[in-house]
Amino acid sequence: MRRRSWAWYVLAVAVMAGVTADVLVDGPLRRLDMTVHTFCDAHVQGGWMSVVHVFTQLGQRGVIAGFVLVPLAILGAIRARSLRPVLVPIVVVLLLSLLQEGLKSVIPRTYPAGGADVLWKHGDAYPSGHTLNGFLLIWVGIELLIVVLPVLDRWLTVRGRRDFALVTGILTGAALTAADEHWLTDVLFSLALGPVLLAGLVAAEPFTRPLWPGEPVRGRYPRI
Repeated sequence: MRRRSWAWYVLAVAVMAGVTADVLVDGPLRRLDMTVHTFCDAHVQGGWMSVVHVFTQLGQRGVIAGFVLVPLAILGAIRARSLRPVLVPIVVVLLLSLLQEGLKSVIPRTYPAGGADVLWKHGDAYPSGHTLNGFLLIWVGIELLIVVLPVLDRWLTVRGRRDFALVTGILTGAALTAADEHWLTDVLFSLALGPVLLAGLVAAEPFTRPLWPGEPVRGRYPRI
């Protein structure tokens, strides 16, 4: 099992390195970016754009934080009589923001909305931070939901929560590409990195579990 996990990590690193190299040398994937941009710009309109836009919101940090994380964190803090359900999401969001800013600063790139794919001048399209949000912030939101409603832990296993976050991350990346808000390669990089970062949060779940206190369910939640 460990060998298989390491194989996935190596594959993810290879994909990120390969996509980045392709973008830098103007390879076939980057040329595909323009083809996908042209198709989506011409065909994803009207009702289709409205549907796609709904899924792009899964990666909008302001939307997820304002309508999901903040309310759940406040309710979780009240229920647990602790500030931990508030502090932990703040730390995760800050670290994720720093990571995104660092990655985007390496290869400045314009967004497809401008119609031109330009490197090294202006823009922070590469890689897609919104796609990473779709993986990680949704996971944090589910963890907070369990703080507020601990009974959900009977049905939402760690694996189930992970799989749900994987699906939302993939949907976010696909929607961002279809909505022409990101180049395909922006999203491909983050689709490789997102599951790795999510695996880190999942692996830390036994250690962060005391940070998500609530009513005892199967003896897992100590009261503090």
